[in-house]
Amino acid sequence: MLNYFHIYTGLAAPAPGQQMPDLPGSILFFGIFFTVIGIISIIYPQLFWYLRIGRRLKGASPGKLYLWVLRFGGILVVAIGLFMIYSTGMIGS
Repeated sequence: MLNYFHIYTGLAAPAPGQQMPDLPGSILFFGIFFTVIGIISIIYPQLFWYLRIGRRLKGASPGKLYLWVLRFGGILVVAIGLFMIYSTGMIGS
């Protein structure tokens, strides 16, 4: 029987004596990207409502609860983005 975990870790693990590549630049990029998207979602939740639903409906407006859900999601995305930036060591060191 194949051990799928072993196959996966064998593909992801570096060769003996080598280290995993350090990718702080890409983590920093995605951290900044998530933070910006989250801030836009907090400030302009109508934009994300329009992109998701509003463009299909003519003359409709979003509900207040849906806008608050989008803002809350934006707060979570900002938190994830800031954690990613913090984990690179660029801030808070």
